[in-house]
Amino acid sequence: MEAKLISVVVPCYNEAATVPEFYRRIKAVAGSLQGRSFEFLFVNDGSSDHTGRVLNDLASLDPRVRVIHLARNRGHQIALTAGIDHAAGDVIVTMDADLQHPPEVIPDLIHALEQGHDIVHAQRRIRTGDSWFKLLTAKLFYLFMRFFSGVKLIENCGDFRAFTKPVQQTVIAFRTPHQFLRGTFVQVGFRQAVIQYDGEARFGGETGYSLWKMVNLAIDGVLGFSATPIRIITWLSLALWAMSLIHLGVSLYDHFVSGITVPGWTSIITLMFFFTGLVLFSIAVIGSYVGRIFQQGQNNPLYWVCDLRNLPEDAPGKEGSPREVLLAQHVTKTSGAIDEG
Repeated sequence: MEAKLISVVVPCYNEAATVPEFYRRIKAVAGSLQGRSFEFLFVNDGSSDHTGRVLNDLASLDPRVRVIHLARNRGHQIALTAGIDHAAGDVIVTMDADLQHPPEVIPDLIHALEQGHDIVHAQRRIRTGDSWFKLLTAKLFYLFMRFFSGVKLIENCGDFRAFTKPVQQTVIAFRTPHQFLRGTFVQVGFRQAVIQYDGEARFGGETGYSLWKMVNLAIDGVLGFSATPIRIITWLSLALWAMSLIHLGVSLYDHFVSGITVPGWTSIITLMFFFTGLVLFSIAVIGSYVGRIFQQGQNNPLYWVCDLRNLPEDAPGKEGSPREVLLAQHVTKTSGAIDEG
């Protein structure tokens, strides 16, 4: 395939310090690829700093810069989904704005696609600038996902990847309020490849991906792609039930054969707390699945767009196309004001 139009999708949350440098570097990369057109699709995920103003200034100077302003913060994965929904390119590249994903890797991604692949993941060889705690939690994240999730994630592959139009049309059909795109792109199949690069340190500002958000991402990945936690609870319950029967047999033997009656207040209280905690934990896991079913059953839009820059109001897709119908069902555009109840 030959990529004539390349869409670079960049979610931004409080990235005012990094966006100008990112734009400078991505513009240089676009200029180095002769015969290719680019659109730089920034998604302002309800930033609380002046990221929106910086993006609007860039859009006024360069028509290739297209900005989607979400009405409220919806999280990295939903912001990424919004950008993928609106991307018009033959090839779509997703990456972060903090420059830990070097724009200079994009030509390698495009080349790999043109060799016949549909999805190309960018895998970090090294993670420059990350603390030992960040490296440890990242390692634990992938171990956790490998054990509990039904999807084999590619380790050290974040959301830096390139993919073709058919993949885009497949991925946008996955509408869930708990998006986990790393798992989705692996799950959909197609012809996939991995290229490696050296990660860079964050250019400026502070990361918006806290430990709590990483934990939530791991939970979304597990609950969204696997019923393993429920199966673990089932086997744990059977094991504890077997242990209780063994303990009952030993107690009856001690009482009727050995004539020993062991005072059991401490063991009773201990077991009561243990089993009560187990029951509550099991209910919490099952409740998490039920809660997600409830949220998906409401069929609410994933995000709300309050403003567009250099994008047509009816973008993306042609009127009446399956893609446009799908988006019409899930994407709500609002002016930011509520006129009617």
